Parts: sequence; C-alpha cells; structure tokens
Amino acid sequence: MRPWGERAWRPENVWQKSGRLFVQAKYEPHQDRKGREFFYTCGIAQSHEKTTYGYFEASIKGCSRFPGLCPAFWLYSNGKEISPDHPHITYSEIDIIEMLQGGYDPVKKEKTGPSHMDCNLHTREMIDGVETWRRPQHWPEVCRNVHTAPWDPRDDFHIYACENTPEKITWYIDGIKVAESPNHNWHLPMTLTLTMELRPPLIAWAGVDGREPVPEASTPEGFPTHMEVDYVRSWQR
Repeated sequence: MRPWGERAWRPENVWQKSGRLFVQAKYEPHQDRKGREFFYTCGIAQSHEKTTYGYFEASIKGCSRFPGLCPAFWLYSNGKEISPDHPHITYSEIDIIEMLQGGYDPVKKEKTGPSHMDCNLHTREMIDGVETWRRPQHWPEVCRNVHTAPWDPRDDFHIYACENTPEKITWYIDGIKVAESPNHNWHLPMTLTLTMELRPPLIAWAGVDGREPVPEASTPEGFPTHMEVDYVRSWQR
C-alpha cells in the first residue's frame, strides 16, 4: 500500500475488463507506518508522461455510493519542477471533474446533491518570498467553478473534458462548455490522473495533511464501489 493522506492506494483497486477501466474504493482498515488508524484504500491511474497544454477528455460513470466518495479526473504537477518562464509557480492542479462530493454550497448555504460537480483550480506560488496556496476559497474568481447537471452522474457515462492553453482553461461536459478561467498559474508539466477520493462524512477537513479519518463515521456499507471509465483521450491542437 502507498499512503497518501487519509487513504492508501492499492494496485488491486484498479483493473481493466471488457475494454473499460475500473477504479475502486474499498473498506479496508489498516495502519500507516506511524501506527495511525485508517479505514479505506482507493485506486489511482496515472499517465506515464507529463503534459502541460492540450485537450483532455474521459467518458466516466460515477460510483454508486453517495456521499463520502469523489470520482475525479484531474491534472497535477509534482511540486518539484519549475518552469523557467514562470519561476514563481511551484504547483499547478486542474480538476477536470470532481463529482459526488456531497459538499456545502457557501452561496446557497445548503448541502449539495449528487448532481453537483466541481471544475476547480489549485496552485502554489511565491508571494513576497513565501510559498502560498491559491485555492477556490482563496481565489474564487479564478479557481472556483461549479456545475449542477440535470442528471445523476451515477446513472450513465458522460464525457468530461478540459482544454488548457497558455491563455485560458475551458471545461466541457458532454461537449457543452460549462466553465472558463484565465490561465495565470497552470503552466507546469502535469500528470493526467483518475482517482477515487474520500470525502465527508468519511473524512474531516482538518489536520496537518488537510484531511483526517473519522472513525465513528467509517463503515463497510456501500463498499467496495468503483468509478467506470470507457476511455481517456488527450491531444494537442
């Protein structure tokens, strides 16, 4: 197992069958090297090569369990490579889609349902000599993009896509543009990634790593469950 925050990746949680890719989350209590208790393992699939600009799309069917999990398709840098043209940027992340998060809408002041989706941006940059996070809550006019679909992503496959250019980032769902942001900080080599991630109530947004397990909420009910991927495509224009 490969620990990452409040969960661990297991190779057995990713497999192919009948031409499709399955990425699973499983109730599997375990301890990390420090003896801390954790309750779930998840799957991750990544590209071998890194890329920066291009068009990226995947046909995905969400997992059956809600809330508590987030099937995601995203790009992120390793936090080590720096672009000589943008030396102030230390991290770039583009969330092409994060679905089924079961979060909280601060504008409407209500919990979000399974049709709520996030197309967010995350970055770190040097500001006055200090490496600083810029996330949706810190820079909403650039980093925060939400979409409420007229359907449930658990029921069928839909096409989630994003185009990253030096000038802007544009998101599409089923070929329809749903969001656009100026490209200030997303110029680093990034890995194309598919994951199953934990979300509240199975975790809490707290702790040194930003996420902590919630033992009293941990349950095998609804597990194992998986996202299903029909295809992934990427190209440069």
